[in-house]
Amino acid sequence: MYIAKYQHFVVKRLPDTGHRHHPTCPSYEPPPNQSGLGEVLGDAIIERAPDRVEVRLDFPLTRRLGRPVAPGDPTAVRTEVAAPRRRLGLRGLVHLLLQRAGFNRWYPRMHGKRSWYVVRKHLMAAAHEIETKGARLADILLIPEPFSLEDATTIAKRRMRAMAVLLSPGEDVQFKLMLVMSELKEFAATDVDYRIVLRHMPDCPLYIERNAGERFKKVFECEYEAWAHGRSAEQSGQTDPWRLRFLFCGLIYAKREGVYFVDTATLVMLSSTWIPLDHPYEQLLIDDLVRQERRFLKPLRFESKQGATFPNAVLLDTGDAETPLDIVTPFMIDRDRALKQQALAKRAAGWTWDMQTQQEPPPLPRAIHQGSPAVPAHTTAAT
Repeated sequence: MYIAKYQHFVVKRLPDTGHRHHPTCPSYEPPPNQSGLGEVLGDAIIERAPDRVEVRLDFPLTRRLGRPVAPGDPTAVRTEVAAPRRRLGLRGLVHLLLQRAGFNRWYPRMHGKRSWYVVRKHLMAAAHEIETKGARLADILLIPEPFSLEDATTIAKRRMRAMAVLLSPGEDVQFKLMLVMSELKEFAATDVDYRIVLRHMPDCPLYIERNAGERFKKVFECEYEAWAHGRSAEQSGQTDPWRLRFLFCGLIYAKREGVYFVDTATLVMLSSTWIPLDHPYEQLLIDDLVRQERRFLKPLRFESKQGATFPNAVLLDTGDAETPLDIVTPFMIDRDRALKQQALAKRAAGWTWDMQTQQEPPPLPRAIHQGSPAVPAHTTAAT
């Protein structure tokens, strides 16, 4: 650990040392190879300092006026070979923000404290530590503040000032792009496109072209169907404190003043306690861990195609070693089921719930209480 000074003195964790902490320590992190972080760390994500991370993105932040590029001579002799470099996509960037803000871990005393105000505060704090394309991520990221009808006019003015950068693209730029992140409230077809309403900016809808909107629904078919089901229940007056949440993140541009279109978008599913999920069936396990007041973290996929090899959750309160928790479900595609079985065969110990043969989850390993942890030194999402 080391001491840094911002407005106050803060104890922080040195880079690449999280796995050397005890699992019950708030600064513990599993080795990078136990999540999708291991595939992008050092290439797409570079830790320049404990509180400064450089990210290489695979999408632009501006659209420039295009010029045709002449094709190379097909008969020319090649004199070099370039190795492809990994870059972070939009989902990977959302996972990075959620992890650095601490929303992939849970302690019992966090219950009831993760309001949108807290979520926004810590996501923005994480964005201030990330640099990309020569700018701080916080300078190009809009996370709307909590909305209220009483302050709607004042909130809209502050939001318009933040989005004003989209209206000054420059001579060689067709349009600038800005990241917008909030909980999805509405995704509805209009006569010509799709209209997107985010939960904390209902007075500023976004739009996406019809074909792109159809592709969005296909790519995120699982997430979209779960969102639509929950939205239908919400509109019928059913309230569920354990409902799934869906975090929409999009690159937007100004088509004209006051009309904003989505260029690229992703949709990330979360539990009611803002813990990222890869599949809806993980909700059963995560919510049960929260109800049982367990301490755990959720490994995130980032850009990995080997996500089935990672545990669905990791218990941190079982003694000197963490305990991986895995789910095998009939809803898995054959490739993911094979990867999961290979990973389970390599793990010396752990907990597995095979939904094909067990209707109820087996008993969880017993918690070994060693006192309440302090506020995590590398993140304050618990407060």
